Amino acid sequence: MAGLLLAAWAWLRRKPLPRPTGREWAWLAGLAVIGLAGCSVLLIEATRVADPASVGIVIGAAPLVIVLAAAVAAGSRPTRRVLFAAAVVTAGSAAAQLDGATGPAWSATGLLLSAGALGGAVGTSLLAAPVLPRLGALAVTIYACGLAGILLLAAAVVASSAGGPPILRTPTATQLAALSYLAVVVTAVVFLAWYAAMKRLGVDRSGLFNGLIPIASLAAVALTGTGTITALQCLAALTVLAGVILGLGRPPQVPAGTVNQAGQRPRPGAETTLAFPQSDPAPAQNAETDATAEKAAA
Repeated sequence: MAGLLLAAWAWLRRKPLPRPTGREWAWLAGLAVIGLAGCSVLLIEATRVADPASVGIVIGAAPLVIVLAAAVAAGSRPTRRVLFAAAVVTAGSAAAQLDGATGPAWSATGLLLSAGALGGAVGTSLLAAPVLPRLGALAVTIYACGLAGILLLAAAVVASSAGGPPILRTPTATQLAALSYLAVVVTAVVFLAWYAAMKRLGVDRSGLFNGLIPIASLAAVALTGTGTITALQCLAALTVLAGVILGLGRPPQVPAGTVNQAGQRPRPGAETTLAFPQSDPAPAQNAETDATAEKAAA
């Protein structure tokens, strides 16, 4: 549903979507299976067998895992600032969950499902990174949501044929409102904004915002009056906010002689921020550079 809504929006804006190549379709399929469908199913199943607080502690480690995994995938090392900020965000997120009213209830099944959901949350960023620069946030969101919807529909058909619940049920008015909110806000708007942020901030720094999920849950509790917020949870929220601000701060300026160009590595000890690869210089620029060099030689 989210993919169809975004596709209709793109059509109304008369914005053609770029067509993925074969390799890009593979990345998008992995994103749909792991980052969208897989993560959602595992997260729901984890909260059925384990306390939501314990699941939140595991999911709260996403910023740190994303920073480390992105560094490994890029063959580089994360900046000290972002790595420390991710650790601060993870600690604050865990503290917010540990002080929950029900307390964490660990189980082997719940831990495995939570770890799988964590892997899906990380995959949401890492699997989209290779295709975002060319396809853009809107196209990636539409294609990934469409593929995830087809996958989940096929899984529902298989489950129904094996004696499971029916494929489609007529929702009540309350359920329809909840499903509409999940489709429009939680899926379409959130993923579109997330991938737009990734293009501007990079995988590592945008990953810090995962730590705000439990903090947003605390805010929802306060607004709806469904629970109480303790002093430790308030302190944890401030810790997460401080970690995000630290990670988004301007990195130290690298001297001109150490800037990465043509695949060259910066000097040892210089910090670099993980981001998307930039396209090669335009041919006209290269020709102008060559002409300047020839004049200098003459």
